[in-house]
Formats: sequence, structure tokens, C-alpha cells
Amino acid sequence: MLSLSYHQSLSPAVQVRGNHIESSSPFPSTFTRRLNLNYITSSSLSWMLKQHSPPMLPCRASLEVQSTSNRNKDLPVHGVSETVVGVLGGGQLGRMLCQAASQMGIKVIVLDPMENCPASVLAHYHMVGSYDDSAAVEEFAKRCGVLTVEIEHVDAATLEKLEQQGVDCQPKASTIRIIQDKYLQKVHFSRHAIPLPKFMQIDDFESAQRAGDFYGYPLMIKSRRLAYDGRGNAVAKSEEELACAVHGNLFIMLKVGEMCKISIAMLLKFLVS
Repeated sequence: MLSLSYHQSLSPAVQVRGNHIESSSPFPSTFTRRLNLNYITSSSLSWMLKQHSPPMLPCRASLEVQSTSNRNKDLPVHGVSETVVGVLGGGQLGRMLCQAASQMGIKVIVLDPMENCPASVLAHYHMVGSYDDSAAVEEFAKRCGVLTVEIEHVDAATLEKLEQQGVDCQPKASTIRIIQDKYLQKVHFSRHAIPLPKFMQIDDFESAQRAGDFYGYPLMIKSRRLAYDGRGNAVAKSEEELACAVHGNLFIMLKVGEMCKISIAMLLKFLVS
């Protein structure tokens, strides 16, 4: 036999008669009533408790035993390193990098000449300065554990110097040099058997004319350096249009056609602009 006690708010002039309660006062009071539960067995009580208990989720203990006595208290609980990532450039790509890094608890600082660059509002720190200024980049690198870029128009020579001093630059300066020059990109891809359209370097209008005579028209004229997002490209449908497209020795020439379209698709697949 089990007993159950509970409190109930009643008035002071209260009489309990069977199942009826009589009261003559508006002021509340409490009393304790004890019930005898003659017909509740231990098995039925266990069933009742299960119905009102929160669900228990199964768990499995880790097989690895790790000591926390020597853990560095400065490290985040999730285990991500406190290494600061420095980014040369604070444009839209830099902003997206800051967004992704913040979700992993990684501090990102940026170097950009614009005080209100897109990444400045999300970066842990924004150093105002040019990312192709050797002195500014070297000073910026002192604050970083890893140095990377969000735009390829940086000073590769400075990155090489920093690498020699032990700075972790990602990607390496040698890779940046290839990315900066579209002609070197084509040569690099060609050596690694990546499908490409036919291409050649042109140095002046006369060499462009020879390319037109050899390949035929139309031709895609592309700037070797300082071009991105479609800028620095021009289509020459005839020899007359070459003069408007060619400026000094900044260009390479591609034969426009189906193979060129396939090659562009392949380049996009390999994340190359």
C-alpha cells in the first residue's frame, strides 16, 4: 500500500465531507490531504513514471581516453587553432571568407586600401593599406599566422621574401605568379595535359596580324595581366578590329570556336578565372 500527500489551497472555514467541500470565508488557506492508494502496484507505478519521464537518448562513450590536465586553456573548446588568418584584399571574396571563418571561430584580418571595403565590417581587424605595397604587406604579415589572398594582384616578390623568413603563405608565391599571368596559366595547363584552345603570345600588332593569318577569325584577345571578371578580353572578328583590341605586349591570342568554349568550361571546373 502506498500513500500520496498533496497541498490544496482552501479557505480557513472549510469542512471536507466525503467528496464535498464547504467554505464560508473568502480568504485562501492550504491543507494537506493524504490518500491511500490501495490498488496501485509497483509495476503499474513504474509504467506511470515512464509515461511522465523525459525520453532518454542512447549514448556511447568514446574509446579514446584523453587527459585534460595539460590542455591549453586558451584554445577554443571545439579545438580550432587560434592561428590568425591574414587576407590580402578585403573585397567580396574576403567578406565571404570572413563569414565562413566566423562560423568556425577563426580570426580573420584583412589588408585593403579602402576604409569601407566589404570585408571590413566582418573582419576581426582591418589594416588600411595597399596589398601590393611591400612595406605594408610585411607589417601586416607580423600579425598573421597564415597569409593568403582574395585577389591575385599582389606583389609576388614580397610573398617570396616572406616565405624565406618563415611566413606560411597560402597559396605559395610561385602559384601566385602563374595565376597573375594568363599566358603562363595556359603554358602550365598545357604541360599538364589540361584541354585548351590553341593559343600564342603576341607582342605587337604585327604579331597579332600573323596570328590572324594563321588561325583565321574570329580571335579572342586576352590581357595577360591585371584583368578579371571579364575585363581585359576582346573579340576581333576581322583584322580591322585587331588595332582596337591590341595594346602593347599585354595580350595573348586564342582561336574562338567550339574548342574554346569547351576549354572555358574546363577552366571553370578547375576554379580558374
